[in-house]
This record gives sequence, structure tokens and C-alpha cells, in this order.
Amino acid sequence: MRFPEDSNPAFHCIADDWDAFEPYWQACKHGSYARPLRIALQEFYGVDDLTGENWREIVRKANENNTPGIYRRIFKEACGVERSVLCSGSLPDADDPLLLGNIVAPSMQVTSKQSMEGLVEKVDGASVRTLDDLIEAMGRWMEIQAADGAIEFKTRAMPVERPSREKAGEALSRLLAGVALCTDESNELCTYLREADAKKAAELGLPLAIHTGVWGDFRSLSVTDLIGFVGRNPETKMDIYHLGIPEVRSAVQVVKNFRNAYLNLCWAHVVANDMVVATLKEALDMVPTNKVFAFGADYILFIEKVYGHLQMARENVAQVLGDRVDRNLMDLSDAEEILRMWFYDNPKEFYGL
Repeated sequence: MRFPEDSNPAFHCIADDWDAFEPYWQACKHGSYARPLRIALQEFYGVDDLTGENWREIVRKANENNTPGIYRRIFKEACGVERSVLCSGSLPDADDPLLLGNIVAPSMQVTSKQSMEGLVEKVDGASVRTLDDLIEAMGRWMEIQAADGAIEFKTRAMPVERPSREKAGEALSRLLAGVALCTDESNELCTYLREADAKKAAELGLPLAIHTGVWGDFRSLSVTDLIGFVGRNPETKMDIYHLGIPEVRSAVQVVKNFRNAYLNLCWAHVVANDMVVATLKEALDMVPTNKVFAFGADYILFIEKVYGHLQMARENVAQVLGDRVDRNLMDLSDAEEILRMWFYDNPKEFYGL
């Protein structure tokens, strides 16, 4: 799979109906979610804001810019990005010099009988009758993905403190009978299977990316629910996404206390700019500097926003480190070293690049 270089339809909703869009824009344009767009508009299209007077011209220019190679122009030329981790349901082209594959872990794919059978079919497995049958098929699937170039498998926090084989087996039996699982049953099954993900990832020498917080009922994505999971799997590197927002202090504590946990700020600067600055100041006190990844954009549409998000990340980290220099807690060379580690050396080492 390659980037959809001829498809960048982020402005289609505006082109369809500006009058419907405009009230929402006015309500959110001063927040940190909107700021990457505003930075990108200024950098690439020469305007500071979307208005009723300029939106048609911006749409026209964006469409003109939407030509093959747009992702590489933005990532490499504008942002200086060497490699990009692509979180997707399938792996990117192995020969692509830019893209790295982060693929959904098999435990997250067992949401129905059909999805489970689809996974098993991909590894030419026999029919699944037990949890052990399923775990064996999951392991083979992960081996295939690793051989095809996967550098990481993605899962999420779940509100189950300790996996239960009994409850997972009951959920699997219902799934095999064609019964749609309720949320609690699905969580019990996925939590148990996630342990197998972790063990196989460690065997393959690959990390697990873990989504935490941010969306929907964020209580079901609490970073504190990872404490047992991270502790039970010390040989598996855990890439904890989104700074655990809103439980940022808990995320810092998890990364501080477990040697296999790392703090990934992907998307975090956009979600809560000032929260990130405050948290990074505390993280410097508690987390080893080799366990922080300062930036990840997490965009699909209107890829120009990656540039805006990166500018925010640079500003935030500069503010945090500059404060330390101003207070004589480190010198400029120390700050420059940490800056390089957070943006470049740490993720490069973590992903084995």
C-alpha cells in the first residue's frame, strides 16, 4: 500500500457548504486542534484564517497542490522527516523509503466470528475451537507481518485489570456461536489475547503501540489500566501513545516506573498544547530522557497540517528546555542534546532504524 498521493479531500466538506461549516470553524479556530491548519494555511497558502471571502481560493490552490508526491513534499522537504510510521490495517510497500508499517494487533481484530475467521484464513489455519487454537493462529499471523516489514503492532488500553482465561473462553464460545459480543465480553476476550500479542511481539523483537485516552469514553482507554499489562510483560517494549491525555501524570508515572514503557507524544500537542508543556516539564524530572518521543502527527487528510503540528511540537519543546536553561538547570548544549534525542535519536533507536 502507498500513500493516496492523488487524494487529499480534506476541503471537500467546505466546498460543499461553507455556510454549514463556518459556525463550527468560528467555535474552534482558536483552539490547539485548529492551530496546525492555521499554520499550514499561512505557510503554504499565504493566509492566516479561513473566511467567507477566501475559502474558494484556498480550495482551488489546495486542489492544485494535490498532485502525486504531495506527501513527500510535505514530509521530507517541508518537515525534514526521514521515515514515517504509518498506522494502518495493512502494511505499506516494503520498497518505500519513507513509510514504516504499524499494523493493528491480532487481538484487536477478533471482534466478530467473521473477523476472526478472516484472520485465521490468512495463515491457512485450521478451524478455531479453543483459545489456544486462536492464539496459535495469531502468532503465525504476526510472524508473517513481521517478515513482510511490520515494525510495530498496535493495541489499546482496556478497562480490565487482570485477564481471565475463563471469561475469555466464555466470550470466545459465544463468538464462535455467532453471537455478537457486548462491550464487556469483547474487552475480556481482547485483554486475554493481548497478553499473547505481547509475548509474540517480544519474541519477534518488535514493540506494541498502545492507544490511550483522548477519544469518546476515555475512561475505557485509561493509561492506569495498563499498569498490570506493562508489568506482566517486561520483555515487550510498550509505545504509549498520546501522553495518556487527560491522565498525563499517570502516563508519566507508568513510563517512569516500568523500564519497557516509553512516552509517545503523537497527536498530544494538538489535543492540549499547554498541557503538553506542563507535563514535559514534570517528565524531565521523572522520566529518563531516552524514553520520550516528542512528535507524531496522526493525520490522514490535508497532510499540510503535519507541518503545522511539527511547528507546535518544536515550540513546546523549546519552551520546556529553554525554561531549564534560563533557570541554570542545564546548559544550552544539554538542551540541544535532549532536543535531538526526543525528536530523532530515541524513536530511531526504539524502532530499530
